[in-house]
Amino acid sequence: MLSSTEFYQVTPLLTWVLWIEAILYLGIGIYEIFDDFIAKVPKWAEQDGGINAWIRIQDVVARKMHAAICIILGFVALNGALEGHVTRFELELIFISFAVLMPVIWSTMMPGKLGFMVILLKPEFWLQLVMFIFFSHLVRTEILLICVALNAWGIFVNITHVRKVFFQPYTYAELRKHVVAAAGEEVAAKIDKLAGHNP
Repeated sequence: MLSSTEFYQVTPLLTWVLWIEAILYLGIGIYEIFDDFIAKVPKWAEQDGGINAWIRIQDVVARKMHAAICIILGFVALNGALEGHVTRFELELIFISFAVLMPVIWSTMMPGKLGFMVILLKPEFWLQLVMFIFFSHLVRTEILLICVALNAWGIFVNITHVRKVFFQPYTYAELRKHVVAAAGEEVAAKIDKLAGHNP
């Protein structure tokens, strides 16, 4: 484990991870921060021939909060990549950043093949895995325990709450009905391809 003031010279693998994080998350974060005049209003905000302002505001807040986490994660990664070394705090911040994103992904895991496909396509899943396998020895044990607990919480919420409360039966066919109602048949058709579903 690194001390609180010790620098860790980045390895080629960590350099790749940092640059992927920097480009991906800074790109997403900057876009979402400044997308105010180009972001499309979500279809589910359409009501009675107009736009429900409350739903639209909630969508904007969620997007900007996501942007904030992405920018912090991307900035830390960019700094490490450019400097050629990182501190324990920077590494721990990367671990925690992934750990607060993953519970959302685990808890909202959708039924059937779609759920697994979405997780496998999430860069957070793979980047967190790489960090745990190759760089967990550099951070404090309590940070790792917090990360494990946050991931476990997301899985627990999915099994005990989402699957029982969000919609029943918890099947792709039932989920698809909700997708069509909220976002339209066109969006559902795109999700069908990812889920390997033939309606």
